[in-house]
Amino acid sequence: MSWIERVARRLAPLSVEQDDVRGMLREWYYTGNAFDLEEPVESCQLCGHPGIRYQFHIANEHTGSELLVGSECIKKFRIPAIDDSGMRLAGNESRRKVDRDRSKLITDAKHKRVIDALVALSMSEEDFEIESFIRYYREREAFTPNQLKVVIWRLKKHRIPFRSTDFKMVMRRGREKGQLENMEGWQVKQIWPCMSVSQRNWYLKRFGEPA
Repeated sequence: MSWIERVARRLAPLSVEQDDVRGMLREWYYTGNAFDLEEPVESCQLCGHPGIRYQFHIANEHTGSELLVGSECIKKFRIPAIDDSGMRLAGNESRRKVDRDRSKLITDAKHKRVIDALVALSMSEEDFEIESFIRYYREREAFTPNQLKVVIWRLKKHRIPFRSTDFKMVMRRGREKGQLENMEGWQVKQIWPCMSVSQRNWYLKRFGEPA
């Protein structure tokens, strides 16, 4: 069975149009609601593709039927998105909204992992000032070099699962650059995965590879 036949079979019972799959697709729109399942455990309800983690809610404007699909299906089948005012977006505008919403889900997931790691760390170390770290992170979505030095070392010490690339470093002022300059090479190595390409290049030009 071809993909077009699979889509037609899925949409026909939920749509007014019964014969032309393109006509069926025109009845549907992306509502703007998207969900992160945290694991790729579902299949797209439109095409059947497995391993879906991020689900996007589409609805039929005539029947009220609903499906949860992958972002690629919305773009592939040109299902229009709805903006905040309820207007349909066409073409590139619709695809950009889908991409923005997916990007936000990914960013939100990273933020959640960071907060979860900090909470786990506070449970392992009573003297860890979790509130100040979380407050700083929520304001800037990143940490200073000194904060990262402390957090990454302690996470590793207590064997708390985390992703280094979720932890970003802020280095906009001289004070933050000074913190990095005063670190031992092994400390810089620990936070290296948290640094952006431009931050790494800045360090390499001044000090070379961290020893």
